[in-house]
Amino acid sequence: MTLVKRASNVLFTVAAAGAVVGLSAAPAMASTTLKVKVSNGGTYTAKASKTVFTDKTVSVTCTSTTTTPASKATGTVPTATTTGTSPVKIGTVSTLAFHNCTGPLGKVTTKVNSLPYALKVDSTTNSTGQTDGMITGINVHLSMTGCSFDATGKSPGFYTNGTHKLTMTKTSSLPIKPLNTARLTVSNVSGCAGAVVNGDHPTFKGVYTVSRAITIKSTLG
Repeated sequence: MTLVKRASNVLFTVAAAGAVVGLSAAPAMASTTLKVKVSNGGTYTAKASKTVFTDKTVSVTCTSTTTTPASKATGTVPTATTTGTSPVKIGTVSTLAFHNCTGPLGKVTTKVNSLPYALKVDSTTNSTGQTDGMITGINVHLSMTGCSFDATGKSPGFYTNGTHKLTMTKTSSLPIKPLNTARLTVSNVSGCAGAVVNGDHPTFKGVYTVSRAITIKSTLG
């Protein structure tokens, strides 16, 4: 092998190794810093007239009555400007409850565990005042006749300044491409005849009207 050819092979090997290192380092470099400004913050109450939890063919729907909303949450989102790596925490969910819930086997009982949960921002704010976010730390136990399981993790959604509504929805329906993945995971399944299994990633949908007109403005930090 000539000296020139040997040197070429060495250079190719070094370049290839560098490319591999670069690719493996890419996820660590992909984090995004956001500057999130919250105005008119403080304590809040949020209510939804309907919520739907769906895992493949199984849906649990909670609805309002004349005396109780389908779901109610309380917490705090302080007035502040916070800069950090997305998702950026801006507040908490101190209480959360679901009412009048039914599934394919009738009445569904829900137990909300491990409160408080965190409210986090996961995008910049678009031109119509919408900002992607997520609720993290979720731990809810659902039980119905012959079936029970836990849903834990993160639930995606977006907040709209003009209507002060928090819309919980699936990732593909968010108005802005999120910077991180938020999803729930099923565990501790008992019964359910295979309709719900450990490791499933269900979706949660609901539109919560927030009691105070909080404004969120998120930009790249």
